[in-house]
Amino acid sequence: MRNILVIVFVFIAGCGGDAQVAGKVACEYNTTDGSVTVRGCGEIETHDTGEQESQCKSSDDVEAKLVDGCSMDDVLGTCVFTRDGETMTLYYYKSEMVTEDVAKPLCETVNGTWTAS
Repeated sequence: MRNILVIVFVFIAGCGGDAQVAGKVACEYNTTDGSVTVRGCGEIETHDTGEQESQCKSSDDVEAKLVDGCSMDDVLGTCVFTRDGETMTLYYYKSEMVTEDVAKPLCETVNGTWTAS
């Protein structure tokens, strides 16, 4: 669970910067907590794709990779929020550890709009 919070923070901290090239960056990540793998994905509409792409990297026990777009398979819900003029959508996928009771409050901490799938 700690890793999910770290990933969310990394995406949020990466938002902003000088405008260069507008586009969308999607980052899919997986982390294992004990024997359970938690999967998530974030898409951000950004003016600085290079900065956002550099934020999508594996670290410790989090495996991250750039993707064309977040998968809609097994989505538990989404959190959409805006920070520094850039809109991000976080996709939470169904797993033993991630339920709506866990994901929705995470969304609310960033003043996001939660939508259950």
